[in-house]
Amino acid sequence: MNIFDLYLEKIIKILKQANKNKTIEIPEILNGINVDIPPPQFNCDISTNVAMVLAKINKKPPTDIANQLVDLIKKNDNQIDDITIAKPGFINIKFKNTFWNVFLKEAISDGKNFGINKKINKKKYLIEFVSANPTGPLHVGHCRGAILGDVLSNLLLFNNHNVSKEYYVNDYGNQILLFSKSVYFRAREILNKEPFPKDNPDLYPGDYIIDIAKKHY
Repeated sequence: MNIFDLYLEKIIKILKQANKNKTIEIPEILNGINVDIPPPQFNCDISTNVAMVLAKINKKPPTDIANQLVDLIKKNDNQIDDITIAKPGFINIKFKNTFWNVFLKEAISDGKNFGINKKINKKKYLIEFVSANPTGPLHVGHCRGAILGDVLSNLLLFNNHNVSKEYYVNDYGNQILLFSKSVYFRAREILNKEPFPKDNPDLYPGDYIIDIAKKHY
């Protein structure tokens, strides 16, 4: 059970009924309405921007629309512990403990399928991650990229998307040529005491080039 999708559906149902009763105007498309995780400073579980989306079409301030909707939302849900309004018109909802008890039971009963978005359109993804530049040493950013890329791939696979993972090694082109020249000049510096051409901005001046030259010459 996705509580964000669940409450978005509830809110849209309330809006359509209110529109039918001619107490509120709604646009033909309601795609702009979101139900999200609230900012940490608010003591609530979910937050919605519905009042701000409807303010223009109803020609009222978002807080007026929010006050109108708060009663309708709470009236249709006995699992709400508290519902508040925050400027410029966010509606913040806090659930009772009993709601979370039911939520956990459903999550456990759903087993390995819990969290799968069954409504999403399946797509093909090609995810390139890590792909360390061979002209420079590995660093912590490459490690982070490996973790993030793998986690992202697993999340997409979990939701039944078609995912291909790619580690791209760019060992062709001008940068590789300059890298090879840098190693060559460092090798001549080691073997023949020839100074490395530091005035050439295209070469790689890093000390790791010296280590590579020592291993290969």
